Amino acid sequence: MYATFVFIIYIAIKSTPVALAILLNINLFRAIPYVNYKFPNYGYYNENDIVLGAILPITCFLIIFLKIVLKTKQIKYHTDVFDVFILLLSIVMLVSILFSPDKLKSIVYSGIFIFLSLPFYVAAKFHFLNTKDYKGDLHKFFSAIVFFAIMFALVSLYLHNIAKYPYERMTFPGVYPIAFCLFLCTALIIVIIYYIKPSFKKELSKKNQFIFAIPVLGIIIFSIIKTNTRGPVFAILLCFIVMLMLFFKIKLHTKIIMSALISLFIGFVTLISVFDVEKIAKRFINLAPADANSFSPRILAYLDSVKILLIRPWGISVGTFGQFYSDQDSLGADAGAYSHNLFMELISSFGLLGVFLSFFLIYIFLFEYNFIIKNQKKIFSDHLFFISIVLLVFFFFETQFSFTLNTHKGFYLSMALYAISKFKFLKNRSYDI
Repeated sequence: MYATFVFIIYIAIKSTPVALAILLNINLFRAIPYVNYKFPNYGYYNENDIVLGAILPITCFLIIFLKIVLKTKQIKYHTDVFDVFILLLSIVMLVSILFSPDKLKSIVYSGIFIFLSLPFYVAAKFHFLNTKDYKGDLHKFFSAIVFFAIMFALVSLYLHNIAKYPYERMTFPGVYPIAFCLFLCTALIIVIIYYIKPSFKKELSKKNQFIFAIPVLGIIIFSIIKTNTRGPVFAILLCFIVMLMLFFKIKLHTKIIMSALISLFIGFVTLISVFDVEKIAKRFINLAPADANSFSPRILAYLDSVKILLIRPWGISVGTFGQFYSDQDSLGADAGAYSHNLFMELISSFGLLGVFLSFFLIYIFLFEYNFIIKNQKKIFSDHLFFISIVLLVFFFFETQFSFTLNTHKGFYLSMALYAISKFKFLKNRSYDI
């Protein structure tokens, strides 16, 4: 454990981009000391490792910020609409603790968000805005993700093969399959862009180009299939659809879409408040498993989120969703521990303020989508800007299926990368708004 700790601290001192790639997937690195490499075991998860899971990331973030302060004469920081969203989210989360039915849980949850998730946005933005080698550091970051992904994929394939009782869904021992799959899917996106963007390949050294060889692509795809995980794969498919829309310049009318979404939301809330949705779904739609008495846990969590809005319009704060989950008796207390959707979590946690934050975020993405459409040719010619767009769209869709506000690390980091890329684009080129 301590060897892993010292190694990652050393990386943070030597290379911030590589450190960010490690921290983004710290749940895999913190599992390394606990794996039995001769007789691997599955079904356990390293969730309570405070040293590698909390102290190490916080220390690394402090090192990153300290390096910026010591090496930069005049620190630069550009504020934008994403900063506004992050600031509002942070303030609302802290204030919501006052209304929490379990203040201790909400305080712990908020602490994880502030010290372990929010720094991905802030640290990435500070570093890449102040580094002297912006392109080189981004290339290091992307290359590090692919390198670590292929290393963990190969080791995981080996361990899963030799395990006496292998887990049905392949993962690195001690790591949830969905987190492992998300890591691999992120690497897959970067490798695919490497092959469709010649400028990306040209700016990488020959040593780094070796990491992106065709066999690497095959191993990553095969490993993703072996994880048997849906969320990140669906996110890639939806991301692909959005990128096709951007490619063919299919414009979205923000006012019409926002009006339609608000109307649908009001209709959905009305439906849940007036009718027995569970009976309707069982009779007309296959949303309830054939061998169960209720909805699937995910759908039930969505409905519960809206019901919470109706009974507690001020929200239930963060980290307490499990207490309001409808089917704890049959599924277990932890089955509905979170709402499985970014917007549903905002709504259930913060009530009407969560509704505002949800529509504010949707508006931001619609605005940015149309901005990209208007400047598509110039933006798509910049492979770093292009990668930041793809990653932001991918992580946005991934938040609709998995994880929580205090674990959406990739979403916050990709938000920062996009914001930086757009800032540099606006600064250096002519554009249309």
